[in-house]
Amino acid sequence: MKLMKNPYINAAVIAIISIFYAAVFIITSGHIEFHSILNHSQTLNSTFWNGWSAFLQQGNLKYVGYAYIVVSVCILVLSFVRKKNYDEYQVGILTTSFIATGIVLLLLFPITLLLIMSDPNYAVETLLFLVVAHWSVFLLVNLIYSAKWCK
Repeated sequence: MKLMKNPYINAAVIAIISIFYAAVFIITSGHIEFHSILNHSQTLNSTFWNGWSAFLQQGNLKYVGYAYIVVSVCILVLSFVRKKNYDEYQVGILTTSFIATGIVLLLLFPITLLLIMSDPNYAVETLLFLVVAHWSVFLLVNLIYSAKWCK
């Protein structure tokens, strides 16, 4: 729990994971092998999944990676502006946030398996959507948290 009190450590961990995701998204976005494993047949009768697949095929995932870097830098800056450690109340909120994120991540595995088994044609698109949605929500929550407790 002592590590949770230090805003610098929390921001650094979030930034490291975000940079990893961003690097994967930016590198694979224009890669020809990544493009070849995406579904091109529009077999699913769903505008959302076909739109998401087109978004990935056009190489727009790199912009998600860039956004992750920008939000992570904002969280780092807000954490460095804060000169003191979090108190017990703030640590409780932050701990709850990390636990909730972990539980959601654990629940995403069976949901992903179910979605992939129902339509394996969109396996990569489904997995990437869930990863992007999960980490984007986590980053936004932590950005709001950092902005609120920046004082």
